[in-house]
Amino acid sequence: MTETGWFYGRFIDPILAPVRKKINAEVEPGEKLIDVACGTGAQVFECASKTSEAVGIDLSESLINKAIRTKSRKHFENVEFFVDDATNISRFSDNQFEVATMSMALHQFDPRLHTPILNEMKRVAKKIIIVDYAFPLPSNYSSIGSQVVEFLARGEHHKNFRKYCNLGGLNEILPQNKLKTKKTILFGKGAFQLVVCTSSSKSL
Repeated sequence: MTETGWFYGRFIDPILAPVRKKINAEVEPGEKLIDVACGTGAQVFECASKTSEAVGIDLSESLINKAIRTKSRKHFENVEFFVDDATNISRFSDNQFEVATMSMALHQFDPRLHTPILNEMKRVAKKIIIVDYAFPLPSNYSSIGSQVVEFLARGEHHKNFRKYCNLGGLNEILPQNKLKTKKTILFGKGAFQLVVCTSSSKSL
């Protein structure tokens, strides 16, 4: 990720507030949670009051440093943050968490990274909650706005968004990676999709 902690916290986090609430509603009290590609840790903080432990990982040192500063300022005792590559989170053991979350991040990754990232999420957690763009995107202003944002991101980010759409979004990517959908919710005028899933070899 190229965003600085300041930029992300000032502009991106407020936009994603509804996403965080949707995810938090699917987390059970007392669960241990890991948020993958956590950015400034906003999802971790959203869930912290419900979870027994909440961990965030991101490859951006700037974003993780901002999360750590927020943790210190707000005195969160049950959260931790680490600079880590989502394709290899070997610092965490198998089934260490009840739930792994990822919000509006999968579409940013090169499709070649989807499988290693999702495999790591499956390894460390029984339940996986992912929010990303719905596909096909609806023909409305919410969808148009989302596509404009992704176009303005340009570079590899925009290329990966297009590849994500060409692959068929979550409805195709998750089953191909042996994830079984337990619940799906469309929101934001149908532009966004929340999926609660589990490995096909596990059951909730």
